[in-house]
Amino acid sequence: MMLSNMSSEHCGPSYADLPMEIILQIMSYLNPGDVLEASLTCRRWFNASLHPKFMSRIQIHFDKLQLNDTHDPSSPLNAFAESMRYYTKIYLNQVDLDQANLEFWHRFGAQFIEIVFNSCDLREKTFNAILKQLTNLESLQINSCRELFMSGRLFKNACDREAIGAACVNVKRISLCNNRYLSDALFSRIVSTMKNIQYLNLSGCHISFHNALYRKFYPEYVHDASESVLTFRYIIQFIEFQANHLRYLDFSETLIDGNALTTMAQVNNLKLEQLDLRSCDQLTSVGICSFVRFQSGLVSLDLSHSVRLTDPSVLEICRTLTQLKTLKIRRCRAITDQSIKEIRLLKHLECLDISECDAITSKGFIEGIANQPNDCMIELHVSALNICELAVIKVAESLPSLRLLDLSFCKNAVTNLAVQIIFKHLTKLRTLNLEFCDMISDAGITGMEMQLQVEKYEQMLNRKQSDSVAKSLSESNFHMVDDAQENNDEVDQPIEELQHEPMMNHRHSHPFHISLRSRAEEDIVNDAKRKKIMLYMCEQPLNKEQINCSPYSIVRLKGLRHLNVASCNRISDVSLKYAFDFIELETLSLSKCQQVSAIGIECVLVKCPSIKVFNLSDCHNLTDHAILMISSQMKRLTHLHIERCSQLTDTTLDYIALNCKRLKLLDVRGCRSMSSEPNLRLENLRSLQQILMSKPGPYMTPFGKQPKAPPMPSAF
Repeated sequence: MMLSNMSSEHCGPSYADLPMEIILQIMSYLNPGDVLEASLTCRRWFNASLHPKFMSRIQIHFDKLQLNDTHDPSSPLNAFAESMRYYTKIYLNQVDLDQANLEFWHRFGAQFIEIVFNSCDLREKTFNAILKQLTNLESLQINSCRELFMSGRLFKNACDREAIGAACVNVKRISLCNNRYLSDALFSRIVSTMKNIQYLNLSGCHISFHNALYRKFYPEYVHDASESVLTFRYIIQFIEFQANHLRYLDFSETLIDGNALTTMAQVNNLKLEQLDLRSCDQLTSVGICSFVRFQSGLVSLDLSHSVRLTDPSVLEICRTLTQLKTLKIRRCRAITDQSIKEIRLLKHLECLDISECDAITSKGFIEGIANQPNDCMIELHVSALNICELAVIKVAESLPSLRLLDLSFCKNAVTNLAVQIIFKHLTKLRTLNLEFCDMISDAGITGMEMQLQVEKYEQMLNRKQSDSVAKSLSESNFHMVDDAQENNDEVDQPIEELQHEPMMNHRHSHPFHISLRSRAEEDIVNDAKRKKIMLYMCEQPLNKEQINCSPYSIVRLKGLRHLNVASCNRISDVSLKYAFDFIELETLSLSKCQQVSAIGIECVLVKCPSIKVFNLSDCHNLTDHAILMISSQMKRLTHLHIERCSQLTDTTLDYIALNCKRLKLLDVRGCRSMSSEPNLRLENLRSLQQILMSKPGPYMTPFGKQPKAPPMPSAF
């Protein structure tokens, strides 16, 4: 009776009544996925989500489809045409555009500023007709579209070139990567049509840099551009002509050599800001040094997987490119500490990738990257480096502004103490990758039993100067406190002993007990005991001093969005239940964390509601009930990996088909208890684009339709 008589003014404030300015300000703090979710609140919030500053960050994907006429009820264009949103970016992946409806492009083409054609079935006539409608286009990407370039007739008609040039006058970015049929004639027509290019991507194209091949296709009597080969001479002519405007070049996965790089660097008025040369095996140190001297204004440089990159090149980069913000030299195995020490000269560096550089040691790492506080560094990739625990601790203490930290496969460096120091200092992290750091346990993630270790480390820093500690420890590349044991008698025991778990004191119940288990079996038993004792300690009403609990746990990383702890087998339900509380977490990988069960998964579902990508491969304790909870509660789930989860059956597929309405990818390879054709149970999932399964069988086709049966063999 009382509730029925209450007026709306007594029911509390309505979010729909907020001023539009406040709603826009709230949405400005959200990522694109959260903006879309917030738009479902009410009509007013939906209208706020249509603001151009939000829609400019969203890209609509058409994947593995055939774009038919909009009059066809089954056409995917109908949903787009009826949408109230204003999309400016469109991505077409493996789309059949040969019979595309030009009415769609005539109606919506003017709103697109960025379009990507990736492995599309596309012909010259259709492509020309589409481009004429894209009057506000700024970025054009044509990647791996062989049918478009195979005939060599693209833009051959002068009238078409003139009309397309007038329509695409605003195009500044163009990508032609991985097109093997791209030739001098086609390239010349494209760049002459798009006259305001500032960013050019030719990665993966078959470019000839040798003069002998040029003389073969261009004898003295031939002056027209070849339709058979793409040579560097025509590219350098374009660079010379466009030098005043060109800012970005990408020659990754090509045969560009030192001579070509030197020639390009000496072009008059060329002032590049970004250069990508990934996997260029013919590069030489002379060419790189020459390029760096002429192009000293570079802001971003990517030389990843360049096997000939050596220390002199990196030294020249560090001493010359004073404005550099991004440096990527992943898997350049000839790089040593000699050049890494000079990275400290790059005062404006924001992103550094030195992963898989085997010759880099802790000494060079500490002296070059973590030698002094640095508030500029935002991203650091140091995967698979031969560094020690102290190097990781120094990074955490010296780079407080890090948003991304990749420590994957640093097995000996990432310990419980190291992650405790990370949680203490790097509270701004958004992405943390700890894959295969299997020395981490629940103690490091939650802070349980870690207070004494953290206090002893802090006391040791107060007793000794950090510079002398870093020098003595990083030279030997041994464990941090092993060296401190030799130099400081006050430290009673090394960290290996300090990082014991409560169960270690009870490994053998009898002093003369001889175990007949293998080492692997003994580890499994110890892990189970550790998990049981940790759960008991967390559930008892004890204060933090009694259980030696550190205040630094992973829950301090409030803004974490991507977390990878795959192959960290010592992490169990304890961490998931008592330390995982991330509202913004979108990607979580627990692959090969075999102590994870439905108990921990249930807690993750409650405390991490924004997960879109969930990897639970090789989690053998998972059952169909766990998948029921995941499918029914993870409303945003788009990618689910449950590879080799042996207890899952076809019931799991039924739960997914019933609840996962947004799922795009499902990985069920190695699930032995499932049927060999899981797609037959998932036909109702219109969003599902790909199913990964181990046994041969029909894969998903658009909208769950079964592929046609192959023709019967003819009789003899």
